[in-house]
Amino acid sequence: MPILRQEPLTGEWVIIATERARRPETFAPPKKEKKEPLPARVENCPFCIGNEHMTPPEVLAYRDKTSSPDTPGWQLRVIPNKFPALEQKNVQGGTAFDPASKWNFLESFPGYGVHEVIIETPDHNRHLADLKNSELALVLRSFKERLIALAKDQRLKYVQIFRNHLREAGASIEHPHFQLLAFPFIPPLLETEYRRSKEYYEEEKRCLICNILEKEKKIKERIVLENDSFIAFIPFAAPLPFTTWIVPREHASSLEVTKDGWEEELAPVLRGFLERISQKLGDPPYNLYLHLAPLQSDSLPYYHWHIEIIPKLTIVAGLEMATGTFINVSKPEEAAQFLRKQEASVGNH
Repeated sequence: MPILRQEPLTGEWVIIATERARRPETFAPPKKEKKEPLPARVENCPFCIGNEHMTPPEVLAYRDKTSSPDTPGWQLRVIPNKFPALEQKNVQGGTAFDPASKWNFLESFPGYGVHEVIIETPDHNRHLADLKNSELALVLRSFKERLIALAKDQRLKYVQIFRNHLREAGASIEHPHFQLLAFPFIPPLLETEYRRSKEYYEEEKRCLICNILEKEKKIKERIVLENDSFIAFIPFAAPLPFTTWIVPREHASSLEVTKDGWEEELAPVLRGFLERISQKLGDPPYNLYLHLAPLQSDSLPYYHWHIEIIPKLTIVAGLEMATGTFINVSKPEEAAQFLRKQEASVGNH
């Protein structure tokens, strides 16, 4: 019989379709002929080393001390998106988003905000799972630096950092990269998470995700891998097969207030998980994003930041779009067990 499970953070219901369930190993694609490996540099790729003139000027870069901005010699670059969804331009009247009432509709506002690209590596052919832990830690460090910089703009309320891996997940440029969008409002899904987390804290006097972590550590059956600082697990009410959260053990509401050294601790867990899905599921497309507290919010006792990773293994269809209720054809406990087998290394490389 199908099982109904509720996601505590959003309140959404998930149907675990046991009658239609697929064994985890059936999500791995059949063996294909090996594709020609991608080159390390592509002549017309704007994100490749040597093509810095093809992008807007960098706003952050980790580079050799002898190199100059917007030239070769970098390990990571952050640049404004050349075709931004939102733009940080001066807005007449000093504000970009100021609806007089929450019920106003059919009303437009200037698209104020920030849209940036985080180019993870100079190499066209290396993705997150291919990076050394030290290289991946630099990518994570750039997130915190940009959050701190963008928080100086009081008109910006929330920063969303995300990654689309492969074209099927929405990547329009092959070169590996994250994107960052800063909004002049709190997105509704995050509003829901904040509200439910706060309600739980007021009733139970503790953080909702801290409590979820405590239960997952006791049960252990949905944990994929962990170290002293982070746990990767498939949630009890995962909406889609192999949906995974990576959560800091120690409570923190955003990167700016997380203890020093978190990047080095997170890197092996994140890379280890991505190695597993690459090995076990045939390098599937995936979406990866961070859920963080609002900008300028200090440390919130009720909200706990986390990463969500969703491999694109099934099609989101009419029911999901119509109701927000997902059908998961893979039981989370079995999916986690499948990923735990033949463990990939999570040590330093």
